[in-house]
Amino acid sequence: MKRTTKWGSLGERVAQLQEGESIVLECDGDAAEEAHKVRNGLNGIAACILVRRTVKVVGGKIVITRVGTWRRPLPSFRVG
Repeated sequence: MKRTTKWGSLGERVAQLQEGESIVLECDGDAAEEAHKVRNGLNGIAACILVRRTVKVVGGKIVITRVGTWRRPLPSFRVG
């Protein structure tokens, strides 16, 4: 059985969002600091690499909203 980390689990939820949909998280302590941790944590998740998202603090809660998809860069081929 594959072990899922909290970042992996959140990353999967964010990856499944449709454009314009949001996830609202309750936070313990400083909301700005927690939002920073969430933002950095999602940056390292493979499922979220192509997901454009915003992470904001609204009313003491963290709101993660999908705002689009990054285009996958074309692979570069070397000739010769």
